[in-house]
Amino acid sequence: MKHGTSCALWLSAAFGVACSGAQAGVPTVAPELSESARSPNVAQIARVPASSAVAQDTAAEETVARALAYVSSLRELPALGPVKGRVISRDQMIARVEHELDTEVPPAVVSASGEILFALGTVPASFDYRRGLLDVMRAELLGFYEPHEKTMFLGGDLHGKELDATLWHELVHALQDQHYGLEKLLDFSDDAGDWQGAVHALAEGDATSAMLDAMFAPKGIRAPDLSDSVMDLQGALSTGAVQQVPAIIKRSVVAPYVDGLSFVNAVRRRGGWPAVDAVWQRLPTSTERILHLEKYEAHEPPELLARLAPNAGGPIRATYSDIYGEETLRILFEEWMPAHAAHDAASGWAGDRVTVFSDGKNTSVGWHIRYDNEAAAVNGLHAFARGALAPEDEVLDARGRLSEFVSAAAAEKATRLGQLCRERHTRGPFAVLRRGRDLGVTLGPFRRNSDSALSEGQCTGALSWAAALVTPLTP
Repeated sequence: MKHGTSCALWLSAAFGVACSGAQAGVPTVAPELSESARSPNVAQIARVPASSAVAQDTAAEETVARALAYVSSLRELPALGPVKGRVISRDQMIARVEHELDTEVPPAVVSASGEILFALGTVPASFDYRRGLLDVMRAELLGFYEPHEKTMFLGGDLHGKELDATLWHELVHALQDQHYGLEKLLDFSDDAGDWQGAVHALAEGDATSAMLDAMFAPKGIRAPDLSDSVMDLQGALSTGAVQQVPAIIKRSVVAPYVDGLSFVNAVRRRGGWPAVDAVWQRLPTSTERILHLEKYEAHEPPELLARLAPNAGGPIRATYSDIYGEETLRILFEEWMPAHAAHDAASGWAGDRVTVFSDGKNTSVGWHIRYDNEAAAVNGLHAFARGALAPEDEVLDARGRLSEFVSAAAAEKATRLGQLCRERHTRGPFAVLRRGRDLGVTLGPFRRNSDSALSEGQCTGALSWAAALVTPLTP
């Protein structure tokens, strides 16, 4: 569900400006900007005489240079060099996004991410994960900073407040890249999903906080003065083509902005922008540290869990393995329960490992999750039980959510023996088992094609595998 690559910045480009519109939950009356802070209409740049693209790019670079000087002063982070500017069409933007997604993220990772979402019951058999991400991009992309080329690309139809917000947000990423090597930090790396998720949240929180400073500067308001709920971006993803994208995908896209902004604003309240710069020098090692500032300050490290062994009765080739982290766990739990309950059930995360196994026909998923203590693990057990007991393939409501959650009482009753398994006709068994502060979760095996799926397993084997996942191996 996470990418952990510089491709994440494409998602940043799509939603970094969403809060400048009323639909995203920011005050509907946007402040007037001073002339020195305003950027010209990109459409005007696009109409620079076609003697040529060089003249057009020169005009774009002048716009970017002005915005870079402004945001550098606002962010209190000097620019270490220029950023190139280019105006391109929406079709060119989308082509770049597609190329980056296909070249920066291994195909096996994209495929496995879709299989995990299906196995958890959060998307239908027909859902194409890659296409879903591209649909989000097509609907929302306005402009972006490309770290490989050190260039700010602007959509030809950008103007006014959208242009200003896009430039402010994306050029903070340029400053991060110049000072902290953002490009290398977000290059894809095995087993780094949670760590890179934390860096991504820090990057988006930093850029969004500075952008809000710029938006509200004429009123003397800074981002830390605003309520954290100002970045309720879910509403920005509920219309048009994006409405058809599963809710869990939209929450995954939005989470780094919301969580990152809360973290960065909390840090700024304690020490201003210098304190944020200090975080870049000592990066958070997990999304748990983004969600709980006190754990970042306490240097609490995540626990590294061993590689998972396959189910003896299922596919044995591991096609993907990663660490998901507390943020992803919470995003998943929000599918099955109210947000406050999901937050509580994910808190106390100490470490995890998820692995997809496949033989080319059948697929199964194993997930070992460790909590800080047994009480937190019990909460996690109940959360997974609410997912396991949820009706399979139920039609979702207009928000993309279950019309009615499985109750906490039902989950507690079903797991009174410390385990639960439910056989599902398309996704295979969904098993969850607790041993002390550890949870073993197994999904499948199942066989899936482009529009249908069929279970290839039973609960007996699923529970045995779940028990094996949380049983320490003997030397």
